[in-house]
Amino acid sequence: MRVIWVLENIEEDREFYSTFNTALLLASVTLWKKNHHGDHCVLYCDKLTKTVLGELNVLHLWDEIIEYVHSRDIDRSVFWAVSKVEVLSYQKEPVVLMDNDTLVFKPIKHLLTDNVVVSNLETGKGYYPGNLDKYVKKLSYRKRWKEDALNVSFLYFPSVDLIKQYTSLSLQMMEEFTEMNVPHSQYLIFAEQLLLRHLLDTQNINYRSLIKNNWDCNNLKWGTLHDKGEWEWPESELYFRHFGPLKSMITNGKSPTTYEEELEILLNCINIPNLDLTILHKK
Repeated sequence: MRVIWVLENIEEDREFYSTFNTALLLASVTLWKKNHHGDHCVLYCDKLTKTVLGELNVLHLWDEIIEYVHSRDIDRSVFWAVSKVEVLSYQKEPVVLMDNDTLVFKPIKHLLTDNVVVSNLETGKGYYPGNLDKYVKKLSYRKRWKEDALNVSFLYFPSVDLIKQYTSLSLQMMEEFTEMNVPHSQYLIFAEQLLLRHLLDTQNINYRSLIKNNWDCNNLKWGTLHDKGEWEWPESELYFRHFGPLKSMITNGKSPTTYEEELEILLNCINIPNLDLTILHKK
């Protein structure tokens, strides 16, 4: 299995690299390799990121490092995750795409068969741009949109043809939104997460989620159960955890556990003697 991570420093600044986010990335690949022997783990990153990870002596955690150079006329200040979709478009085999703050604690390869697999389903009425949005109405791809989505912090594609269809349309949308000067990153997740669910639902393509609760985007909490998931939250965190907005809560001292406790857990997962993250500029 090919498993990929993508890290692009769009700021081109060393202040971009924080201790906690870097520890999350290293724990993510370490845990995956621990539980899925023989997978080919690849990091796509820009030149500065490769330099910084080299200074930390951690490049060996991946089987392959590929330098990523942004090539699309897309506003990365709004579409900051475009590199993930562009890298996904390069793939020529079934693939797992991991967010850099996603941890998988136990083997899950048995779940990766003929279905698309995502992190969780989202209910987003009033949260995602909808049919009446002035920018959405200008898209060349015009459909009746349902305001529900798929969280892609974990994403498995079993079909290369589907990868090509999805990424081509997603990148096209981001280019068109860029031309419209859309004001914020809700249009990123529209072109990434809402579009994917639309394609799968309208084409009757089977998909599963790791978490069987819907995420309520408006109330920021786990909600109703559905029949496409594997584990109910919070049991799911024994197997899988996506940090998402929790990262800033931890580093700002607003989470139930302390920053020091969470960082120690990550360092134990990485388990590299003499790993020195103090060269990074912030926590």
